[in-house]
Amino acid sequence: MTLDVRAKRSLMKFLRFVANYKDQSEMWEPYRSKPFSAFLTEQFRLPPALHDPLLALTLSPSSPQETSTEPSLVKVARHLRSIGVFGPGFGAVIPKWGGLAEIAQVACRAGAVGGAVCVLNRGVDGIEDNPTLKSLPDDEPKPLSVRLRDKSVADTETVTAEWVVGDENNLLPLAPTQSSVSASSTFSFSELAVTRSMSIVSSTLATLFPAIAEGVPQPAGAVVVFPSGNLFSPDRAQGESLLPPVHAFVHSSDTGECPGGQCVIYASTATTGLEGSETLDKAVARLLQNVGENPTPQVLWSMRYEQSSSVPRALPQMSTAGTGNSGQSASADHVLIFPPSSLDLVFDDSILQRVRSVWEKIMGAEAEGFMTFEDREGMGMEAEGEDQD
Repeated sequence: MTLDVRAKRSLMKFLRFVANYKDQSEMWEPYRSKPFSAFLTEQFRLPPALHDPLLALTLSPSSPQETSTEPSLVKVARHLRSIGVFGPGFGAVIPKWGGLAEIAQVACRAGAVGGAVCVLNRGVDGIEDNPTLKSLPDDEPKPLSVRLRDKSVADTETVTAEWVVGDENNLLPLAPTQSSVSASSTFSFSELAVTRSMSIVSSTLATLFPAIAEGVPQPAGAVVVFPSGNLFSPDRAQGESLLPPVHAFVHSSDTGECPGGQCVIYASTATTGLEGSETLDKAVARLLQNVGENPTPQVLWSMRYEQSSSVPRALPQMSTAGTGNSGQSASADHVLIFPPSSLDLVFDDSILQRVRSVWEKIMGAEAEGFMTFEDREGMGMEAEGEDQD
C-alpha cells in the first residue's frame, strides 16, 4: 500500500490520539456508538484504504457498519500498548487449540488443588430447595438440592450445595422459581452466531512467520484478516455492505498442535449456514493461494461448526443476586447466573471482574486476596525441613 503525504499525516495524528484517547473524550464520545469508519473519516480524514487495516486491529467479528467506535478504540489502544510486552515485536498471546480450553483446564486444576471435585460427563438437571431442611429459619439460607444427570445414560443423582454458580444457558431454566437472579431480567440481549473452522495444511506457511528481530524466538502464530467483502466479486461486495470479515489464526507446528511440516488454520466469520461454511472455505483457499508456494499447499483435514451466544447490548454489572424482592427465598439468592459468554476473538477482560464479583459474594467478609495463591513450592520445602528435623 502506498500512502501520500496527507494520508501519512492523518495516520500519525490518529496514532498519537489513540495512545491517550481517554484524555480526549470530546473527540470520540459523540461517536461512541457510531461506526468506527465514520469516526476515522470525519475526525481524521483517513482515506478508506486505511480503514481496513485499523479495523483489523480491533479483531471485530462484525461488519464495519456494526463496529462501533468506543470498543474499537479500546482494542486498538491495547494492541499498540502491548507491542513489546512479551518480547521484541510481539503484541499478543494467542491460545492453543483455537480457543480458551487451556484457561478452563488451569481453572479446574487450581480448583482441584484447593480441594474441589471435578465431576465429568454430568449436567445439571434441576435445582430445588432442600425439603429436609425446611425447619431452618426463613431468613437463613438453606442448602439447595442439585440433580446431576449422566449425559450418556438415563441416570441422575442428587447432591446438596450452599451455592450454585453457572451461566444463563445451563442454569436459568432450572433455577428456583423464586429466584430473581436472571441476567435476562436485568439486561437486553441479542443473538450472535458464528461459523468456525479448523484446517490442517500440508505446509509450514513459513512466509507468515518471519523473524521479528535478531535473537528473539520465531513467531508461532499469525493473524490474517479478510476485510468485509474482500472474498467476493466487486459487484457483490458493493451490494453486501454488511458482510462481516473473516479472521484466520494460523498456528505453526511449534505450538505442538500438529506434526512438523504442517500448520493449523483456525478461521471464523459471523455468518452461519451454508454461506458461512463456503465463506471460510473460500478464505482458506485464498490464503493458501497467496502464500507464494509452488505447489499450492493443500488442506489435509478440516472441520466446521457453529457457535451461538446471547450478547449483552450493554456491559453487564455482575450483581445478579440479592435483589431483595419480597417473597424471595433465601436459598434462591444462592443461585448466581453469569451473563452469556462473549464470542469475541479477543479475550473479554470483564469476565474476570464478573468472576471476582461472584467470588466476593460467596466469600463475604472473608473475601481477601482475589487470584492470590500461596507459594506451594515454598510450603513444600518447609514441610521437607520439618520432616528432616
